[in-house]
Amino acid sequence: MAGALLRWTSRTFAIRTPRHTRTIATPSNPFLEGSSRTVIETASYDGTHPLVHAYSPVGFTISSRRVFGPVCLLPNCFMQWKVMRKEDITPESLVIYPLLYPKIEVLIIGLGDRVSRLDPSIKERLLAEGIAVDAMDTPNACSTYNYIATEGRKVGAALIPVTKVL
Repeated sequence: MAGALLRWTSRTFAIRTPRHTRTIATPSNPFLEGSSRTVIETASYDGTHPLVHAYSPVGFTISSRRVFGPVCLLPNCFMQWKVMRKEDITPESLVIYPLLYPKIEVLIIGLGDRVSRLDPSIKERLLAEGIAVDAMDTPNACSTYNYIATEGRKVGAALIPVTKVL
């Protein structure tokens, strides 16, 4: 889907290719309240992974683009993630990763400031789909994701922003 744009407004989430636009869902997002829209683009047109350049309490800088709030990183694009804290992570909130083709090998989950145990049902469900899961604090998750992505492996990440930067 080279050249495709993902657009997420307060009313629609659509994929726009050079030929057409197709609405996928109508999510609500607290980060979009009061703003006109957020544009989420494919990070690269040459098949490389988007990389995390910076993180802060309000979001991330990914491939020179600012993303507010939690984010899902896919092999060639990224999008906002409707999870505000570790307790909100469920198998359903990660449903996009098993649907990807080609399938990712590893999913890195950044849990914010602190490392804590992830619900075992999440790991079991993704392992059943052939995806290894590694949960850690967000700063280490960003570094680990970037390292694996630059190796050329199929990797995804789900990152929750930190509450403070040291």
